[in-house]
Amino acid sequence: MLLIGRKSTTEEDEEEPSGDMTFYRLLLGQTPGKSKVKAELLLEKACPLEAAISPTHRDGLVAIVTATDQVFVCNPATNELVALPLGSPNVEYTKFPSGAIGFDRWRNEYVVARYFYRRRCYDESGGKLDYDIGHEIFTLGGESWELTADPPHAISGARPVYWACDEDEYPRPSSLLRFSLRHRTFDLVPCPPNFGYHTALDHLAELDGKLCYVNNGASLTTFDVWQLADADGTGTGPAQWSLRCRIDPGDDDECFGSYGFLPLWATGGRMLVMVSDETLYWCDEKSQGVEEVVYLEEALDLEEGDYVRHVVPYRESLVSIRNCTVEGHHS
Repeated sequence: MLLIGRKSTTEEDEEEPSGDMTFYRLLLGQTPGKSKVKAELLLEKACPLEAAISPTHRDGLVAIVTATDQVFVCNPATNELVALPLGSPNVEYTKFPSGAIGFDRWRNEYVVARYFYRRRCYDESGGKLDYDIGHEIFTLGGESWELTADPPHAISGARPVYWACDEDEYPRPSSLLRFSLRHRTFDLVPCPPNFGYHTALDHLAELDGKLCYVNNGASLTTFDVWQLADADGTGTGPAQWSLRCRIDPGDDDECFGSYGFLPLWATGGRMLVMVSDETLYWCDEKSQGVEEVVYLEEALDLEEGDYVRHVVPYRESLVSIRNCTVEGHHS
């Protein structure tokens, strides 16, 4: 796992992180009840960041998508942090990170995809969202962003290839947008039965190469994890959801609350989950039990000051960002 930390500009305000980023590799123990965590410093970079970020990972490459029109791509193993050319202007009044990195296996290349609004305003009187949205990709090793087909709905969240429809749109879509890297077009994938994506309560994650949809279940401390089965294995065919597991930590001190239950990785029947942006847990998919792995602040030898933390899956890669060529890639 890769932990990305940003120190706050003031100790009192975590909402104002500095541009300094620190990359740690987290080495996790696999034995239940004896999980030990080691943090290995990989890279420290000073970066002109003034806004919120959202990191996504693919094969050792990390895209640092900001709430501006700027995207950075980092490879901690090669000590590279590259600023991509500015993307198309996003005119949203309140901006959030709006992109993700993925691998196009049909063209054998890594791409960063992002959406942007040419126009976005909400008519309070009529209860209608008025918008004009665009979408573009950048191929690593290339020189400029390439426009694709426009998304058919407004967007409010992202995982690689899949985008969440904006809940301000009326009638509210009960689907996710799926972007085809092969055809550079969009189609709609229904949410799990009886669900419509809600930014504050639902999350999208990738586990075992499958898209997973996390939703609060019967209570605020119960989480259902649905898994999407792609019928033809190409990412374009009919899709079916099945309930992968339900996590219920019970009413003891392990209760998570409804904030920030984000699955990161799955192995051996267990999921590694980040809760409230500060603690990692192993969750057993069969027994529904949970085990605290590490409180991140205690795992790192940090200087005084608050840190904004992000954790993504990670495996070391020697792929160069500036001279990006891919040979013999295996998904």
